[in-house]
This record gives sequence, structure tokens and C-alpha cells, in this order.
Amino acid sequence: MGRLFWKIFFGFWLTLILTGTIVGGLVWQHNKKLIEQLEILIKNPRADFGINIVAKLLRKEGSSALKNLIKRRPVPVLIVDDNGSELFGRQVSDIMLRKAREALKTPQQHSIQQVTTPEGEHFLLFMPSHRNHPSLRQQNNLPQYPPLFPLMIFFISSLCFIGGLAWYITQPIRLLREATNRFASGKLDTRVMPNIGQRRDEITDLAKDFDYMAEQVQQLVDVQKRLLNDVSHELRSPLARLQLAVEMSQQYPEKTDQLLQRIEKESQRLDVLIGELLTLSRLEAGVNNNITDYFDINGLIESIANDARFEAKSQNKQVIFHNNSEVLIYGSIELLRRAFDNVIRNAIFHTPKTTQVTITLTNENNHIKVSIFDCGIGVTEDELVQLFLPFVRINDNKQNIKTPGYGLGLAIARRAIETHQGSISAHNHKQGGLCITIRLPCKIAI
Repeated sequence: MGRLFWKIFFGFWLTLILTGTIVGGLVWQHNKKLIEQLEILIKNPRADFGINIVAKLLRKEGSSALKNLIKRRPVPVLIVDDNGSELFGRQVSDIMLRKAREALKTPQQHSIQQVTTPEGEHFLLFMPSHRNHPSLRQQNNLPQYPPLFPLMIFFISSLCFIGGLAWYITQPIRLLREATNRFASGKLDTRVMPNIGQRRDEITDLAKDFDYMAEQVQQLVDVQKRLLNDVSHELRSPLARLQLAVEMSQQYPEKTDQLLQRIEKESQRLDVLIGELLTLSRLEAGVNNNITDYFDINGLIESIANDARFEAKSQNKQVIFHNNSEVLIYGSIELLRRAFDNVIRNAIFHTPKTTQVTITLTNENNHIKVSIFDCGIGVTEDELVQLFLPFVRINDNKQNIKTPGYGLGLAIARRAIETHQGSISAHNHKQGGLCITIRLPCKIAI
């Protein structure tokens, strides 16, 4: 059992014991006051008559004769000596005895007498009202002190209840702690909810949050592992070709010029790949060394579209941009230029010949929305999920070739857009082809 269990256990238990003691004490005090209110001395002719008879017998015959005379049929008159003992052994409460002694000061108001026997014994004679009332006789039997057995039952039952409550609260916390330790040791598939059960409370919400966190961390680690594997694979190919070119230049000196061109080409590929990896790494880390300022996003996209038209025209394709009025945003023009350029060039590659890529820019609710449509065949649902991940290249099923490059363009575009507090998404549109939608705030600070 952990420390939290005992803190909860003793905290709740002591609170319950204290509350029960206070409530029980108040009830006992109430009953005690009720008994005190019932202890009333009778003042009527019948009581006077009975007390007078007993008093005469005591004065003439003494206490022994009185006991022998009426031992089979005790009278309702209480006969109490100086020690507080009743002649026939009947119980007399301290309250009643105190009231009887106080009543001696005003005997004309109460049916009470003090008698001295021939033997010199002193007795106090009085008659309480509850002795003749059956409904009050039960009240007189209330204990003078709080009963021990009910207290023990309350003590044990509260012990069991608080123990169960403390276990119910701390058990999922213990499971969560164990899961955290397993997760920290590298077992990223650790989950808590399967062991929690059907609870519905804040601890269950915490367990759900832990599982969600564990799932996200596991996905991130898997992505990082895959990214590392992909980087290794992408770097290995040009490095292998470089090594081969160096070996061949040593074996065939007459082909040195041709092999140097190959070495230069592979070096450029490595430079491009490493540059894109560094860009993605800086964006993932939130590092932005680019100059930021207000600029017209409409003019930026128009400039990129003009460059794209020149490239698309050579492939018998068109790029159409439905421009808008000037819209100012604050950010890095170089980052956004690269993001839009990557998306538009990707659309040009996938749109068939004699078709077009359509770019629209609209302003809605202090945000700009840029949509890039191509006329290709679109992508599958599985590919949509992975579209903006690093090193993901989509197959062109008609030509059976993959998107050129290293699969980093859309990943860089996503991080660049998110750096500007925007969003990027993709979906297949009804007319066929893929639509990539980019949303950016009109005026932001990064």
C-alpha cells in the first residue's frame, strides 16, 4: 500500500470517527436531557397518602418491619437512605435523587418527606411520576453512558468502508504509476485503460489522457525511426554512386572527365537532400531564421504561378490562377514561397497533358484560403493520411512512376504553413484529381 492510500484511509477514517463521535455524543446528551425532563416528582393527594403511610410505618416499626410487611408488593414510593440506596434495591437516578433533595427545601410544593426510624436511620420518601407511566418506564432504562457495542460496530464498519474507498481511489493511480514506469523504460505500447475497467471519474480521464499521450509519443518515435531509416536509405544511394565513380576513375583514367561529371551530379543531389533535411529539421524544431515582414500573398502566388506556367507549357499543361485583390499577411516570404512552390509543382507533375492546374485564392473571416486543384486520378485514402509525412512519394498509376525528388516537399510545406499558424489539408475532389487547401491568417506574427 502506498503513502496516498494511508493518507486517504486515515484522513477519511478519522473524519468519520470524529463525526460519528460528535453526532453520537449529541444524541446521548439529548436523551440525557430528555430523561432529566421526565424525572418529575408527583404532588397530589394520592402521593401524599402513600408517602404518609410509609412514613408512619418507618417511624414506628423501622425499615426491617416495613420490608417484611410489603416485600411481596412493593409500594410506588421510593425509600432512599443517606447513601443513595433504595430500600428495595430499585434504581434511582442521580438526577431524581438530586431533585428530591432540592424538593426538601419546599416540601409544601412536593409530595416528599424525610423520616428517621427508631434505629436512627434516615430515609427520604418521594414518588416520581414516571414510575406509574409505562410509556416513560422505557425512557428511564436509557444507559447512563454511551453503549460500547454499537460503538465497536461503528468502528469496524467504518474501518472496512474507508479501507475499500481508499483502495478504490488509489488502485488506478497505482496502475497509472506502474504504466508510467513501463513507458519510461521503453515499452511504448503500454496502455492503462484496459486495466481501469468501467470507472467514470477524473482518474479515468487522466488514464485516457495518458493513453492518448502514449499513443502520440509512440507514433512520433515510429515516425522518427522511419525518418532515420529513410534518410539513411536516401543518403546511401548517392554515396554508393560516388564511391563507384571514384573507383572507376582510378581504373579507367581515360573516363575521368565523364566520371567527374557523375561525381558532381551526385554531389549536387546530396547537397539538395541535405539542404531539404536541414530545412525540415529547423521547421520541426521551431527555428525560423528567415526575415519576416508584411507582404502581399496574392502577388507571391502570382509570381510562383508565372514560373510554373513556363515549366508546364513545355509539358503541354496549363496553370490558371484566379487572383484576388491585395491581401497582406505577416510572415516569412521565403518559407511560404517554398511551400506554395512545392505544392504547385507537385500538382503539375500529377496532372495529365492537355489539362490544367487551377489555383484559387479567397478571403474568408480574416483568413486566406488557397486551393490548388490538379486533374490527375487523385490518391487513395491511405495515401491521403501519409501525404504530408517525410519521404512519402505517391505513385502515378498511369505512368507507373513516383513523384520526383525525395518526398520532403510536402512535409516542408506543412511545417512552413503551421509555422505561420495556418493549416494544410488534402482531399480528392468530385471531378477527379487532388485538391490541396492551405489556410493562413491575414495578419499574424511568428
